[in-house]
Amino acid sequence: MRKFSSIVRATALEILSEPLSLLVLLAALVIAVLAPAFHYHQFGEATRMARDAGFSALLVCGGVLAAFGTLRAFRREIESGTLEMALAHPVSRRGFFLAKTAGAAVAYLVFAAIVLSVSLTIVEGAAVGGRLASASGDIARLWGPCLAAGLGVTVVPLVLGAVLNRFANCRFVLSAFALAALGGAGCAAWTAFRDGLLVLRLLPVALLLVFLSLVVVAAAAAFSVRFPAASSASAVGVVAVLLLPAVGNYCLSDALSGGGTVPWSYVGLAALATAPAVLLFLLLGVFLMDRHDLS
Repeated sequence: MRKFSSIVRATALEILSEPLSLLVLLAALVIAVLAPAFHYHQFGEATRMARDAGFSALLVCGGVLAAFGTLRAFRREIESGTLEMALAHPVSRRGFFLAKTAGAAVAYLVFAAIVLSVSLTIVEGAAVGGRLASASGDIARLWGPCLAAGLGVTVVPLVLGAVLNRFANCRFVLSAFALAALGGAGCAAWTAFRDGLLVLRLLPVALLLVFLSLVVVAAAAAFSVRFPAASSASAVGVVAVLLLPAVGNYCLSDALSGGGTVPWSYVGLAALATAPAVLLFLLLGVFLMDRHDLS
């Protein structure tokens, strides 16, 4: 069990230390923060663009991180020959595969938590800005403190990460990720304190998008055991295309319009709907790992 948890932790840290992971996170935060910041109309509701931008960033950028982070974590082990050394320790092939997959899922969940936390703050800023605009008759803008918080989580971790790398010899990418997670937690706490109902309304939709990305994680893990990186990426792309018809049942931003909510019962049904796909890819990965040639 201790070996399993160490593999999970090492894999998560490995993915979060990738420069590509940080670039994907920055892209998601830029979309979530700046897309609503530059709008000059409300589309009928002050918070709609902010919600759509945050969920789009979580869906698209989250899928990219889930796929390529998992693929790189597995293919690095296989192509460098460290897989043989890892399996020489008291861990089974199945345990190793499941631990690596769990580590990739943890890395994705850290990413998702940061993006969602910042998105919550930006949606709150759009709501406050809309109320201020209605009272003054001015153009709706994001409320300044919320915009500053979103920009802070986007920029400050990069600056502090560079400082820590320069003077404390800390890894830049991992430090930036950790600082962004800390800033995201602060944003989530602040938003929950100001408007706990907003968090409860947005959280179910965010979880629906997380379910889709976990399918991608499991698929990427399974394919990477058997195929080279390019072929694995293509196979994951096919899975993503096959998931497209179901996206409308998971990306329910419009259901939040006018103060609407997504029932938790629906979230539970969505989890049950995606569970067979995740289980199928996990079983496929275990099967392929058992038959992987280490010679």
